[in-house]
Amino acid sequence: MERKPMTRTEWVYEQLKEAILSGKIAPGERLVVDQLARELGTSPIPVRETLRRLEAEGWVESKPFVGARVSYVKLEELEELLTIRLALEPILARTSVQGVTQEAIEELERLVDEMDASIEKNNPNEYSRLNYEFHRVLYDFSPWRELHRIVTTVWEKSARSRWVFVQTPQAMMESQKEHREMIKAIIERDEDKMEKWMRTQKERAFKTYISTLKQASNQELAKSLQI
Repeated sequence: MERKPMTRTEWVYEQLKEAILSGKIAPGERLVVDQLARELGTSPIPVRETLRRLEAEGWVESKPFVGARVSYVKLEELEELLTIRLALEPILARTSVQGVTQEAIEELERLVDEMDASIEKNNPNEYSRLNYEFHRVLYDFSPWRELHRIVTTVWEKSARSRWVFVQTPQAMMESQKEHREMIKAIIERDEDKMEKWMRTQKERAFKTYISTLKQASNQELAKSLQI
């Protein structure tokens, strides 16, 4: 079925949401309608509609006499979101194993190679983008569409804080070992092995993630996270 072209409002929504997820627009930063309209080359109307939608989804908050701003990431909320991901992502990965095509396996292998290159270049932001793409490609083969929807939503919400967390080369290389084991599990069509490696990766990564945020002493970071 041919996809309908995006409306102007849908396009503005995608642009602003990605800016929030990537940290280009930081937590607490004001969102001025006229300024955003100029930057996006559109009228204020789709921007206002987008801000209302983002507020309903929890990405934006509005206050009287202050206006709209990107909502803060709270540590308690982040812990909850990561706990949900830890519980659900290994299951989603398990249900994806049988459906992954040979073409997709080659795509996953290419992404792992590109992640290796990003580590060599000491580019954690590029690594993070490629890592997200690796998991997206894998999860798209799960027939459990409701679980897929839930995980995608929770991942996006937790990703609001990824811009303040820089993985060490050692942590990224550890993840790469796990990514390769996941690809082996797909080739062998071994659901148990896939679930095991996905859980191992998430437990290690999330533990480090939360520990790093809790120990943050930088005043600006603590303020943005409301720690």
